[in-house]
Amino acid sequence: MRTRVITLALVATLLLGGCRPTSLYFVQPSGPPEYKLGWEDGCNTGISASGGMVYKAVFGFQKRPEFGDNEVYKSAWNEGFTYCRFSLEAVDKSSPYN
Repeated sequence: MRTRVITLALVATLLLGGCRPTSLYFVQPSGPPEYKLGWEDGCNTGISASGGMVYKAVFGFQKRPEFGDNEVYKSAWNEGFTYCRFSLEAVDKSSPYN
């Protein structure tokens, strides 16, 4: 029974901790598909860079090598990384748990 409770608590923590902050769900960049993909990958990496262990495990570093020469993707990746990294830091600083 105790193992079951611990397992459920761990799963719940990972599921809830792996979610993006609500404010980041409403950001939908416009542009060509490679821009949207770059922004999403950069955003996930920014969340990973600013978040705790759970964010690092769930989001990680994402940069697609097949877009290495694509300036649109690289620009969008940088914008997504910066936006999400600093947005997450702002959310964390305003949290009553800090």
